[in-house]
Amino acid sequence: MKTNRVLPLVLTIIGLAMVMLPTAETCSCLPQHPQTAFCDSQYVIVAQVLRKTASKNEAMDAYKIAIKKEYKMSDEARQLLNHGKLYTSKMDSTCGIKLKPSTLYAIAANSEQVGLCDFIRPYDELSLVEKRGLAGVYRKGCKCKINHCWDDKCHQRLGSCNWTPFAPKGICETSYGSCVPAGVTKKNGAPIKCHWRRSPRFGQCVAENSPKYP
Repeated sequence: MKTNRVLPLVLTIIGLAMVMLPTAETCSCLPQHPQTAFCDSQYVIVAQVLRKTASKNEAMDAYKIAIKKEYKMSDEARQLLNHGKLYTSKMDSTCGIKLKPSTLYAIAANSEQVGLCDFIRPYDELSLVEKRGLAGVYRKGCKCKINHCWDDKCHQRLGSCNWTPFAPKGICETSYGSCVPAGVTKKNGAPIKCHWRRSPRFGQCVAENSPKYP
């Protein structure tokens, strides 16, 4: 009798899971520090979106771009961007994004197909530290690793900086910080210790983003 009662319940749960699965498909990405985006990308550019254009793939939107500044570009990326077009999914669920014509964007990615998980931000919204970082300053810290940290108890690993992206400190390290070697390296040149280098604006940013109590 007990088995007879459980079986319908199990089948009902499985059926509900199968119905809900398609609607649960969403785009999700971990936050990415702009330095990580710079170091891990095949290309880093500042480009103006000229217009939305025709795409041979019905599932993709296409945008014609004009590259204004080129900070990093592999040979493979140069070939991919040779036609001056970026593609993105039309669906939000597959990380598609909408780009605005006439807008200047800072873009760090690995393909001509871009999406929500790539670094794509209006250039005018970047801090001066971010602009200089993408222009080359971040390159100095590419041997360091920026680790996600979700609380204040994270262990400091060798050759890395901890980053709490949603805390006031982490928010300000995004806009006003870079992770750089502290001077001590291994024989292969890899840094043993890295630390945050913060601009003078960092302290003011933390104060502005910290909770205010009456």
